[in-house]
Amino acid sequence: MERINIFKLKQKLIIIGFIFCQTVFSQSIDSLKNLLKTNINDTTKIIVYAKISDVTSHLNIDESFNYAYKTLSLSKQLNFERGTAEAYSCLGQLHSTNSKDSSLFYLNEAKKLKEKLKDYKGAASIYSSLGNAYDIIGNSDKALKCYISSLRIFDSLKIDHGIGAASMGIGNVFENLKNHKKAIEYYEKSLDAFSRINSPYVSWVISNLANSYENLGQTEKAKGLYEKSLQLKLKNKDYYGTLESYNSLGDLLLKEKKFDESLSYYNHALEIERKYNCEKETFATSYYKIANVLFETNKIALAKRYNDSLGYILNETNLFDYQMRYLLQKSKYYEKISDFENSLLFYKKHVKLKDSLFNLKLTEQIAEADAKYANEKKQKDIELLQKDNSIQQIVMEKHKTQRNGLIIGFSLMFIMLLFIVKGYRQKQKANEVITQQKIDVEQKNSLIEEKQKEILDSIHYAKRIQNTLLAHHDFLNDNIPNNFVYFNPKDIVSGDFYWATKHGNNFYLAVCDSTGHGVPGAFMSLLNIGFLTEAINEKNITETNLIFEYVRERLMSSVSKEGQKDGFDGIIVRFNQSTKEITYTAAHNAPILISNNELIELQKDKMPVGIGERRENFTCHKLQVKQGDVLYLYTDGYADQFGGPKGKKFKYKPLNELLLSISNKTLSEQKQELETNFKNWKGDLEQVDDVCVIGIRI
Repeated sequence: MERINIFKLKQKLIIIGFIFCQTVFSQSIDSLKNLLKTNINDTTKIIVYAKISDVTSHLNIDESFNYAYKTLSLSKQLNFERGTAEAYSCLGQLHSTNSKDSSLFYLNEAKKLKEKLKDYKGAASIYSSLGNAYDIIGNSDKALKCYISSLRIFDSLKIDHGIGAASMGIGNVFENLKNHKKAIEYYEKSLDAFSRINSPYVSWVISNLANSYENLGQTEKAKGLYEKSLQLKLKNKDYYGTLESYNSLGDLLLKEKKFDESLSYYNHALEIERKYNCEKETFATSYYKIANVLFETNKIALAKRYNDSLGYILNETNLFDYQMRYLLQKSKYYEKISDFENSLLFYKKHVKLKDSLFNLKLTEQIAEADAKYANEKKQKDIELLQKDNSIQQIVMEKHKTQRNGLIIGFSLMFIMLLFIVKGYRQKQKANEVITQQKIDVEQKNSLIEEKQKEILDSIHYAKRIQNTLLAHHDFLNDNIPNNFVYFNPKDIVSGDFYWATKHGNNFYLAVCDSTGHGVPGAFMSLLNIGFLTEAINEKNITETNLIFEYVRERLMSSVSKEGQKDGFDGIIVRFNQSTKEITYTAAHNAPILISNNELIELQKDKMPVGIGERRENFTCHKLQVKQGDVLYLYTDGYADQFGGPKGKKFKYKPLNELLLSISNKTLSEQKQELETNFKNWKGDLEQVDDVCVIGIRI
């Protein structure tokens, strides 16, 4: 059954909003801001910042972002993890409707901190928010796992509002999957929990139950539940909810051909929209539904008036679905008055718009699939880094040992005070024990520091080895004089690398992003450099596409035997110094050419050098350039960095626009601009990946 998009969104956001805001809405914004003017300590100030961000998220989105970043900045200065978790939670909620990847990033960071701090109630709330985020983007499996984790925690803590929210979320997922009986089971659990605390969300759960029963064909039961939900929403003065109920009842009666009753409910919805000056989308829905009923009952002139009203709304909005319906009803009107020429004209417009929307949705699905692959690759990188992060584990062990040493020391001192009256000899023995304990603690600390130093020294030595294999600037300048290299690893060693070699009259330059970063990424980069060297200098392979195909085979036969998708994304360019011909092959990453102040994103193969979803032959492209053109080669680290005023990814389009804006500057100035812009964008946030950008002026 068709529903209005705004109600679907509100239904999802209900679960997000009430858990985090139910305690703070009781405090006015003014009282919270006045509290900031008093002499409060920094940790209290952080908590107030977070509460203001929560309250204003439903009133002033920009102000809410501002206070969320104040929370994050001060929390990080004080290393106050509870405040950092609240800041990440706020940012995750704020990004939930406008930036899917940013929302998931911040909510997952908040979840990690909540679990680390053993804030189980807070972690359960974050799980519920993650469930909403995954449900909105259509990832039912992850949404269900997050909701179930939330429900288990809230059940164990016996927190009814949390049980109601998580159960409602699970019901929504099952309803989207057409498993109506399972949805009803969880909606009933949600209704019980909300009813126990007289929650206003009872009316929305009843509405969801009605929708499930309607989809099962139990229309009389559905109608009774819709009417019950309507009465509760009228009592709560929930006019958005009232609109949803009126439209649901109208739709149900329309299916039963009860046109007059259906029209009455639609008109009630329109009255509310006019009274409360609702969003234009709600008016579009009412005009369309009313016109549809009037056409069905052959009230042609009146139906045309409502369809024309829909047309006026569409002139001010981008509601493409309703644009299609408007054109179809326009065609229907002309058919009713026997003007078949205009009827056919508007029907063709309807079909053309429908086809274009289909192509647009197909393009979005392809983009989402690409994004899903990239996210899975990043997640694997993170897991590899966590497994090999032995330095952090040693530091944690050191802190644990110090804490235990202090506990033992204070315990012995307490015992000494109790028995001091028993004589100097017993006191002397106790002091000897304390002294020995201190010696043991110092010896352990010294051992840990020594091991930590050994590991860091090893990694720094690995960095020196890696740097010797990267293309030396003198070697680059001798073969391509006009160039710059901006190389900024996330950790001491890097998964990104830039490498060059010369073979006969050919000079090769590669810019690549290996699987992982840090220690695992560095191992992969060394292996990839070795295979590239072997292909060109030992196997005498000259064509760039064949070089990548050789390296792919070597990777698959050596490191991918158990299905690991190890390898790299990258670009290799061949400069023939005799013929001046330039050819290249690109795996996932596309080179950028700027010519006559116009930016051209060059062709690429959408597959990695290694195991991927596709395994086809790579393509060798010939590059048409002229003197003064600028060629840029980069990995994904710059575009994927979170930052800016709202903590979003930088993304590829702004990166390309930045390159176009600086392309006429000197190469050293371009490098400085890229470095400065990256630092300003990142701000206090953590760098998420290695960064490599190379520019070459032809």
